[in-house]
Amino acid sequence: MIERQHVWLGPEATSFEEQCDACLAVRESLDDLYVVQGTLRSDADVGFTTCPRGHRIVVHRVARALARL
Repeated sequence: MIERQHVWLGPEATSFEEQCDACLAVRESLDDLYVVQGTLRSDADVGFTTCPRGHRIVVHRVARALARL
């Protein structure tokens, strides 16, 4: 069983669409594929979402480039 799922977004991304790994691991047919869609505010580095079957997914933003002084 999958304990935690993670989605990684690029520094400028604000939306994503991924398949749920937990649903893929227990699917019974090709019709059981669940796609998770969501957004992450541009000023946020982490967020949470849930697939249609209730599996929790952590959304992370890849580190941004540091501003030069």
